[in-house]
Amino acid sequence: MNGSRIVESMKKAVEISRGELSKDAYRIHIPEKIDVKAIRQQMGLSQPAFANRFGLSLYTLRNWEQGKRCPDPAARAYLKVIEKAPDMVSKVLAG
Repeated sequence: MNGSRIVESMKKAVEISRGELSKDAYRIHIPEKIDVKAIRQQMGLSQPAFANRFGLSLYTLRNWEQGKRCPDPAARAYLKVIEKAPDMVSKVLAG
């Protein structure tokens, strides 16, 4: 996903929140399962570095990777954004 598509999606989200656009006009797909370890390894980051970069608890990250816990829908959506646009997420989090 390129930056312009992300911006357009965010504009639609704001319109929905204001009641200017039907929720049906903006559908998203949140994966049921997500391979957190694969995302992290693809980026070449250690667990502590990944958790720190994206504001995650190291304990939570380890539990996800070991299969002890599963990310909730919001976390899965966040992880999907990290997978597709890690630099953008880092930039946004940096303020």
